[in-house]
Amino acid sequence: MDLPDDVRRVRTKGRDYYYFHPDRGGPNDPGKGIRIHGEPFSPAFAAELNRLRSDHARPEPGSVADIVDRYRGTRDFTSLQPSTQASYAVHLNRFADARVWGTLPAWSLTPMAVLTARDTLAETPVMANQMLSVGRTLYDWAIPLGLVIRPDRAPAPNPFTIVDPLDIPDRGHIPWPDWTVAFVTANAWPDIARAVRLGILTGQRQSDLVSFGPVHREGKGLWCRPRKLRRKRRAFLIPLSTAGMIEIDRMAETPLQFTSTRRKTPWTHHRDDLYLYSPRGRSYSSTSLRARWRRWLETDKGRELRRLWQAWAKVQIRRFDWDIEPESVDAPTLHGLRGTAVALKRKAGYEAQEIETALGMSAPTVRHYTRFMDQIAAAEAASARLEIVGGEG
Repeated sequence: MDLPDDVRRVRTKGRDYYYFHPDRGGPNDPGKGIRIHGEPFSPAFAAELNRLRSDHARPEPGSVADIVDRYRGTRDFTSLQPSTQASYAVHLNRFADARVWGTLPAWSLTPMAVLTARDTLAETPVMANQMLSVGRTLYDWAIPLGLVIRPDRAPAPNPFTIVDPLDIPDRGHIPWPDWTVAFVTANAWPDIARAVRLGILTGQRQSDLVSFGPVHREGKGLWCRPRKLRRKRRAFLIPLSTAGMIEIDRMAETPLQFTSTRRKTPWTHHRDDLYLYSPRGRSYSSTSLRARWRRWLETDKGRELRRLWQAWAKVQIRRFDWDIEPESVDAPTLHGLRGTAVALKRKAGYEAQEIETALGMSAPTVRHYTRFMDQIAAAEAASARLEIVGGEG
C-alpha cells in the first residue's frame, strides 16, 4: 500500500498503526508523529489527515500566522521565563488560528478587529488586557523588521496600540500591619520568619527573595535584578538602613534551626550562598516557599493568625470599601510584604519617587500600596483625636 509522504506506518504486535509525520528527518521534522485513527484512505482517515495537514501547514508569508511563527523562533520570545512564554502562547495560538486571524495578511488587521477581540474577553478583563499587550509586543517586533508591509509598500501601524485596555478593579494584597509582622516573626518556623524579614527589608517578590544571598550584598545595600522584569531592567541597588544591613548580614552568618515532631532533637542548616533555604537545606522556588507558608498557616499558631487576621480585615474592608483578593481576606500573603516595605519607607519619610527608586517599583504600584497605609493611618489618627476629645470632656 502506497502511503502519502507525510504518513508512516508502524507495525506493533501484529497490528498496523498510522502516524502523520511531515518532513520526517528534514529540517522541519516535528520529532514525533501524530496518530491517525481509522483505516487508510477511509473517509474518516482522510478527514483527519486533511485537518492535521491544515494545522501543520507552513503559514502564508506575510500572514498573521507567519509573523507569530517567526516570533516564536526569536530570542525575544525564547529568552522569556517559561511561565511568561506559556502565557504568551495562549494568545499567540489564538492569533495564528485560521479561524481567527491566522490567514489574514498581517498588515490588514484593523483596530476594530482588535477591539472586537478585546470585548469578546470582557468577562475576563485581565486576559483581555494581556491579549492587547501580547499583540502590541508581536507587532512592535514585526513592524521594524519589514514583516508587516501594506500593498503600497508602506509600513502598517500597530493595530493593538490604538485600543485601550479594559478597566480592572483596584484589587491587591493587603500590606501587613505591625501586629501581624510581630506575630509571625515570633511564632512562625525560622525559615518563614526569615522570609518575612527579608521581604520587609527588600520589598521584592518571592521569586527574588529565594535567590538572594551574600553575593548580592554590597556597601549599604543589596543588588537585585527582578526575575519577573529581567528583560526590561538591569540590576539596581536596594538601599538598607544600618539596622537592615546588620540584620541581613546576620542571616548570612546564622544557621537556621529546625524542629519536628518526627525528630527528637532540633537540627540546623547553614548555606553560605543563600539567605533562605528549606529544612533540608535546599533552595526554595517561589512556588515551594508559598507552599511552605501555607503549611504553616495550618498549624495551631497559623490558624490563630488567620482568625485574628480575618477579624481585622473584615473591619478594614467595611470601613474603606476595599476591593481585595479573596486570598488576602483569609490570611496575610507573602506578596503583601511588598506593601509593608512601601509603608515602612513612607513612614521613614521617603517620598513616592524615592520609594520607586529604592524598591524598583513603578509609580502606580507605590500609589497602590500606600493607599492602604494612608487609609489606616487616617482612621487611627481620627480615633486618637476622638479619645483626646472624650478625655478632655
